[in-house]
Amino acid sequence: MAQLAVWLLVCAAVAWLLRDRVAYAAGAVIIVWSAVPAVGGHHLIGVSGSGIAFHPASWLVLAIFAIQLVLNPRTIGSALARHYLVMLAVMVFSIGALITSRLTGSGGTRLLMDQIVGPFLLFWLVVADGYRRRSVLFVVRNAILLAMAAQSILAIVQLALGRIILYESDYLTLPWFKPETFVRWMGTADSPLVLSLGVCVAGALAVGVRSAVLRFSLVGLFLIATIITQSRTGAAVMSLIIVYAIIRSQMALWARALASVAVVGVGYYLAGSAIISGLAARFNNDTGSANARALAAQFVFDNIGQFLLTGQGLISSYTIARNAGLETSLESSYLMYVIDTGLLLATLYFGTQLAIAIRYGVQRTARGVTLAALVGTVLQHTFSAVAFANFSGTLIWAALGLVVVAWTIGDDPALLRPALIEEPAPTARPVATPPRRAIRRPRGDSPTQSSEGAPAAASVATSPES
Repeated sequence: MAQLAVWLLVCAAVAWLLRDRVAYAAGAVIIVWSAVPAVGGHHLIGVSGSGIAFHPASWLVLAIFAIQLVLNPRTIGSALARHYLVMLAVMVFSIGALITSRLTGSGGTRLLMDQIVGPFLLFWLVVADGYRRRSVLFVVRNAILLAMAAQSILAIVQLALGRIILYESDYLTLPWFKPETFVRWMGTADSPLVLSLGVCVAGALAVGVRSAVLRFSLVGLFLIATIITQSRTGAAVMSLIIVYAIIRSQMALWARALASVAVVGVGYYLAGSAIISGLAARFNNDTGSANARALAAQFVFDNIGQFLLTGQGLISSYTIARNAGLETSLESSYLMYVIDTGLLLATLYFGTQLAIAIRYGVQRTARGVTLAALVGTVLQHTFSAVAFANFSGTLIWAALGLVVVAWTIGDDPALLRPALIEEPAPTARPVATPPRRAIRRPRGDSPTQSSEGAPAAASVATSPES
């Protein structure tokens, strides 16, 4: 507990130091989630296996929100008033999930904080700060890009070395991690599919990067990372994102053609390399993954009457699936939450996320933000993304927050900044000169004399001292 107290002091200090830079505080939460897997969080907080063993990033976002609530209550309240239906829906779900878990004794407090409450508070902070500082749009986006780029590079290094580099002793506690046969590298994520979801979200955000070289370097790096994770869905999504980036990018025709040739060349090289062998093997033999998903869906639909209004408590879906004879989990966040919290609450929660992406997704302020939110919202249902502790929920809610901020900026022209939308440079205005006074000519002067004396008289008449 002493180590947890020290970490709370660190969180409070960070929250206080960044009290006027909430976007950077949100970026810090994303970096901590990426750098420390949930299975290794005890190294920072000194607690594991208890109801308060939240991820270090969850404690950090709690501290940031508490500081903002004290120092900027009007900003936090303004975001609540503007999006009260979203806030109400998530609060109802969270309270319902907590009550259900307490009554059934299933536990799941850590899951509630790491995947729902903490990520949603991050969304709230991003949206609230977005009304004051539009830089939040780029700071949070760049934090996600930085975190996932580092994860991708680490996965490539792990592939080259053939082993996990960081937190290996912690990963050994997971039942599915067998170092002798494990070949699906994942950086410091909590599973290969979690890393795949993260780089797909980041790949969509990379579409909005202004530099074409950096943009295609990032999406290429993220494609390699999804191949290393051997995620078939992730590889397909990243391939589509690359095609979208080529089509939607503002570049000359020759540059677009060159980018297309480069992508085809890289794809041809990867197709013949050892990197893609694991992914190709999974396409040829999915080791029963598709059949397991079909059985899980069939089980839920056959027993849906038991979970219409209430569930069995958070994380109970693992036990129920095992008792039903399934060899894996239900392999879908939505199906697992239907078992855990009931059909009504699960549909309310995930429906709210989808509604945010659709309602605020029609914006042209930040390219790629809407795509990132849709990718994260959909991909989480292709496996148990938010049904165990990892950074999936944080990235999804962060992307949704960016969508709301981008829509807000585009909806209010008074909030636009040159950093977001390029504006034409102002044309130089002609310098106004004071009018010249009429010069009287003495009656006896000749025209030649008056013409010679006029400039001098005019200069005197228009001088500052006159």
